[in-house]
Amino acid sequence: MPRNRYTLAAAVLAFLLVANIFYYCFSGWGLITVKVQNVPLSQVIKSIEWQGWVKIYTNIDPTTKVSMYVEKVPLTEALETLSVNAGGQWKLGFFVGSSSTQVKETIRSFQAGGTDDSLKIYSYPTMLGRLVISSGDDDTDTPPVPDPRLQTWPGLKAEVVPVSTSPAPSTDQSTSPQPGDNQAPAAPTTVQGYLRAFAESADIFIISNSSWDPAVANPPPANSSIIHAIKNFVSNNHGASTLAFVLQARGQRGPRDGGGFRRGGFAGGDTGWSTMEDRVRNTLNGLPADARASALSQLDQETKFRKELQAASPDQRQAMMRQHMTARLADNPGPLLRLSPDKRAERYSQMVATRMAAQGK
Repeated sequence: MPRNRYTLAAAVLAFLLVANIFYYCFSGWGLITVKVQNVPLSQVIKSIEWQGWVKIYTNIDPTTKVSMYVEKVPLTEALETLSVNAGGQWKLGFFVGSSSTQVKETIRSFQAGGTDDSLKIYSYPTMLGRLVISSGDDDTDTPPVPDPRLQTWPGLKAEVVPVSTSPAPSTDQSTSPQPGDNQAPAAPTTVQGYLRAFAESADIFIISNSSWDPAVANPPPANSSIIHAIKNFVSNNHGASTLAFVLQARGQRGPRDGGGFRRGGFAGGDTGWSTMEDRVRNTLNGLPADARASALSQLDQETKFRKELQAASPDQRQAMMRQHMTARLADNPGPLLRLSPDKRAERYSQMVATRMAAQGK
C-alpha cells in the first residue's frame, strides 16, 4: 500500500512539473520580448521574427543601432516600438508578381532601396496619429496598436452618380459634364487596378512589378480577411505573392505608382476623406473591443470636424487645422512613450528648443 501511495505521489509531481513547463513555454506564446541597447537592427528583426513567427523585410541599413525595451507585448506593439526607435514606419506588406522568381526579385529591390521604374507601390496614408487610442487602464501605458491582419476586404465601393434635374441635356461644352466632374470612377479592369483598390481600402503595403497586369474579368468578392482576399486574387490570376511585414525608412523616395513616396510618408492620389475614413475604420478592426469603441467615436468627431472645415472660408481653415492638430498632438503621447530613454530625452530637448525659438528666446 505505501508503495502505491509513493507511486501516485510521484505521478502527481511529474504531472505538475510537466504542466508548469507547458505553462511557462506557452503562456507567452506569440508575445514579444526585446531588451537591447545599441544593437544592429538586423539582430532585433531576427529576434522579433523568431518570437512572432513572421517575416520582416526592411530597406533601412541593417547595421543601424537600435535600443528598445518591450516585455511580452503583442507583435504589433513590438513593431511599432521598433519603427519609432529605428526611424521608420511599418505595415503589413504584400510582394506580388507573375511568378515566385519575380516576387523574389521585387523583395531584393525593396531591401536595396531601389528606384526601379518597373515597380509600383500601393500604400496610402492612415491618420491613426490623430486618434488617441487608449487601453482604458492607465494613461501612462503605451496605447494598443491595431493588428492589420484583422482587416477586411469590403469589395469595390459603389459610387453614387448624382442625377441631373435639367429637363434636357445641354449641347454647350462649357456646361456639359467633363471627365472627373461628379462621375463615378470606372471599375478596374486589370490586376494593377485592383491592387490599388486593395491598398485604398486597408492600411497595407503592396509592391508589384508593373509588367504583370493581365485583364481581370470579375472583381474579387468581399472577404472577411484582407489577406485571404489578396492571396486568392493573385492566385486566381496566375500570379505569386509573399506576405510579410515591411519596415520602411521614413521620407525615403522610391518606386512610384499610384502610391509613390513623398517626404514624411506615402503619397498617392487619395480619393478623398471618404476613402480615408473607410480605410481608418477598417484599420480599427484590429483593435481590442474596448479601445475600438473609443477610437471609432473619435473618428466620428474627426469626420464632423472635416465637414466644418469644408464649410469654412479658406482663411479660417488654416487656423482651424492648426488648432486641431495642436490639440491632437498634445493629447496623444503614444509615440514618445515608445522611444528609448536616450531618444526620449533627445526629443524633449528638441521640442523645448523649438518652442523657445518660436518665442524668440
